[in-house]
Amino acid sequence: MQADGTLARLDTVFSRDGGTHRYVQDRLQAEAATLRQWIDDGATILVCGSLQGMAPAVDAVIEQVLGVAGKEALLLAGRYRRDVY
Repeated sequence: MQADGTLARLDTVFSRDGGTHRYVQDRLQAEAATLRQWIDDGATILVCGSLQGMAPAVDAVIEQVLGVAGKEALLLAGRYRRDVY
């Protein structure tokens, strides 16, 4: 997907590979300016994974970066979707 231009960027985060634990929410926080730019450019956010750990933490970062109103606007527009279990 990167080779054909469908996917411009791919960031991977592995919390269980040993060494320093890194989490999705940490990566999003570190890239907050990029996240905001993507949203401003029309991006959709899809969060898939743990309902207990990752999803609430990612939600908190999105709210911190975009504000409550910004997050709610994305939800209403169908641009913030969650498939959590």
